[in-house]
Amino acid sequence: MTAWIVLLRKAAKERRAGKEGHGYIISHHAFRRMGERCIAEEDILRCALEGEVLETQDHGRDLKVLVQGVDGEGQEFYMVVALSFPRPVIVTVCRFREEAWEDLGPFKKRR
Repeated sequence: MTAWIVLLRKAAKERRAGKEGHGYIISHHAFRRMGERCIAEEDILRCALEGEVLETQDHGRDLKVLVQGVDGEGQEFYMVVALSFPRPVIVTVCRFREEAWEDLGPFKKRR
């Protein structure tokens, strides 16, 4: 398990425990997308605790990871998480578009 996923899981446990000023941050953009895509905060927490890493993005500014999760209805989604100091930031959440992702059984891979 990479160091960043350990950091994300630790942040999720802190958020679940309700520690003030700890845990991950959900961006305003991600909150809007959560509403549009019917993804609840509980789904984000579960994804942060148990989700599967799909890919890592390093575009020179910051490291981002895509983490796959399942919502309360059993529908798959993924979230983009920026590895930021001192706390990870949930940048956005998305549903899978079939034309952009290849189904590899237990997880998906971008085409």
